[in-house]
Amino acid sequence: MQATGNNQQQSYSLSIRLHADGFSFYSYGTAATEPIAIEHYACQSDESAATALEKALAQSGIVNQRHYLITYVLTESPSMLVPLECFRKEEANALYRLTYAQEKAGKTYYNILPHLETAHVFTVDAETEKVLCRQFPNIRFYHSYTMLLEKMWILETAGKERLYAYFQGQEVFMFCYRRQQLEFANTFPADHTENIVYFILSIWKDLNIDRQNGECILLGSSELKNAVAQQLRRYLRIVRETTATDIFRRSPLARHPQVPFDVLALLANVI
Repeated sequence: MQATGNNQQQSYSLSIRLHADGFSFYSYGTAATEPIAIEHYACQSDESAATALEKALAQSGIVNQRHYLITYVLTESPSMLVPLECFRKEEANALYRLTYAQEKAGKTYYNILPHLETAHVFTVDAETEKVLCRQFPNIRFYHSYTMLLEKMWILETAGKERLYAYFQGQEVFMFCYRRQQLEFANTFPADHTENIVYFILSIWKDLNIDRQNGECILLGSSELKNAVAQQLRRYLRIVRETTATDIFRRSPLARHPQVPFDVLALLANVI
């Protein structure tokens, strides 16, 4: 168990972000009297994610010098969205394995998106999950896109047609709402500017979004984001590069360049 820090009056939120090449720790005082503390760790090629995580937890100042009543974990694993009317929690694992038969087996979790009346099903590496649950008994797992989908739904404007493209790591997550419901959501490789533009325009056409009045909203961060926006403006009238401060205007964390969009969306909903 983590040691209790010296400041007993301050309570902290710990978010652990699992990503393809390692993980990051984000510790934030709920009273906002201290700046957010961040640590990044990379997995070595000759060790498992669970082993690397155990080492990081043992040496982390963030983990061992502060007291956390609850810990949140964000994962980027492949996921699926299921309408609540069709979702049965006892069938979640079987449904996931049917959809992702080639994926490495892990512990299945799901998040309920109340505004969208949808279940978001995903997995966490089994050994990594054991390490985390052993270290943090009061832990909650979320998919990286869960709170993003909820947050952007809240900000939707009636009568506007929007296609969102969220850049994260090596992929772009595209989604669209219609009539207060999730119309489309899928991920695509974010390897080359031309490929991303092709995917966006293809989805735009498939959804029959109006070129003159529809809006393409680019979220997240990527070296390719600006180039994608420039190319899209050749074909679409309204292309917006939206920043974290545009979305999370009341959060001082939005001005911190090292806090990812999905972590901001999580903290905005749980703190």
